[in-house]
Amino acid sequence: MRGAERPGCVFLANCLLGLALVLSSPRLHAEAPCRPTGEQQLLEAVTRLEKRVAELERELGRLTAAGATEGNTHANGEAPGPGAQPQAGPEDLRVFWRRGLRFETQDKRFELKVGGRLQCDWAFFDQDERIKAAGDEDDGAEFRRARINFEGRIYDNVLFRTEYDFAGNSGEAKFKDVYVAVTGLPLVGTLKVGHFREPFGLERSTGISDHTFMELPLPAVFAPNRNLGVMAHDHALKERLTWAVGAFKDVDDFPSDDDSDEDQGFAVTGRLTGLPWYEQDGRRLLHLGIAYSHRNPDGAVIGWRVRPEAHLANYYLNTESFEGYRFLEARMDDVDLWDAEAAFIYGPWLVQGEYARADVETTFSRTRHLDGYYVQTSCFLTGEHRPYKTAHGVFGRVVPKRDFSLQGERGWGAWELALRYSCLDLEDGPIRGGEERNYTAGLNWYLNPSTRLMLNYVRATIDHGFYKGDLDVLQTRFQVDF
Repeated sequence: MRGAERPGCVFLANCLLGLALVLSSPRLHAEAPCRPTGEQQLLEAVTRLEKRVAELERELGRLTAAGATEGNTHANGEAPGPGAQPQAGPEDLRVFWRRGLRFETQDKRFELKVGGRLQCDWAFFDQDERIKAAGDEDDGAEFRRARINFEGRIYDNVLFRTEYDFAGNSGEAKFKDVYVAVTGLPLVGTLKVGHFREPFGLERSTGISDHTFMELPLPAVFAPNRNLGVMAHDHALKERLTWAVGAFKDVDDFPSDDDSDEDQGFAVTGRLTGLPWYEQDGRRLLHLGIAYSHRNPDGAVIGWRVRPEAHLANYYLNTESFEGYRFLEARMDDVDLWDAEAAFIYGPWLVQGEYARADVETTFSRTRHLDGYYVQTSCFLTGEHRPYKTAHGVFGRVVPKRDFSLQGERGWGAWELALRYSCLDLEDGPIRGGEERNYTAGLNWYLNPSTRLMLNYVRATIDHGFYKGDLDVLQTRFQVDF
């Protein structure tokens, strides 16, 4: 048995030895390498992607640098590929909304704003029988103003504005502000030519849509309106001082049939304002100002007349009547207009007042003096303050801390209470225009910077040679301005 087992063992040993020689052969290893595992393949793919991302980032950086220096071309002068974003040129136009529709080039050398103003008024009257000699008052409504305007900048330093008013019964659009101005001039600052307001008084110089009350105070009857003229204006001392002076020709509404009438005289008007105290970006300030106008009316009739701070009311004071009669031969040779103004802001509180006077040299008597004044105060119940334009010495637009909205982030807009007392005396010697005292209370609700609801109550006490009595007016306005 042991002799039979030995030949089998020898055979098995020889087989194992041959297999070992085959497995250890270098040729076999070269012809049949081991394949990498799945994990190794993934790592290699990630490595290749990282290298590609790095190459793309370097290429993107090079393209960005080339576009910043050469506009819409690569550094080598070739146009960018289909996926590249074009760079805006300096004259490319962008359109956006900021309290009006605006068009502006990238370099800001050319600007255009399209704006408008709509004021719808309602008024209700309670009239004494004693003053009905001036006419019966009827409750009513009107579009006080319905305007569209275009304003902008051309080649950096040329400004323009055109404004047209479609309100009224004439059915024709009237020019309001229509002018061209050149800025940045030595000594004179800005030179303006066209049809615009003369620089006289704080309330008259402030934009119509930015007034605290629906109508101007009684003494504003002395302030010149828009006329044809040329005016220079500028500011100094870091906008703590402003000045304006111009020469004008009386044209009233323009264009009209009497623009070249010799009875429409010429005038020189100027205004100077200062800020002795100015803190917290206008939340605390003291404004002072004076204005003067010398006018040569070329023998025009003494024709100041005024409503009781309600545009739908009748005229109750009128200087065209003298001792109960109207003398067409009673005319003016020269007129000097004076105005002193002051305003104080402390947070939400505003106190403002003006005194105005007219010295009239007549053709039938010596120089006569007519005057008036007003004092008003207001307070924002929601904490806002009335903005002040330091470069022009006037008040600006109220911007609520939070616009009115009942959706999303809710807000109630800005609320303002206001009171005003105004007085006007149009009597001196034979000039019997009458006297009037007004008490006005107002409530303003600013829904947003462009929308406002106004409520005014006016108590007017009138004393004229033909009539004497009281008038009560309750009026409201819905206003949109942008």
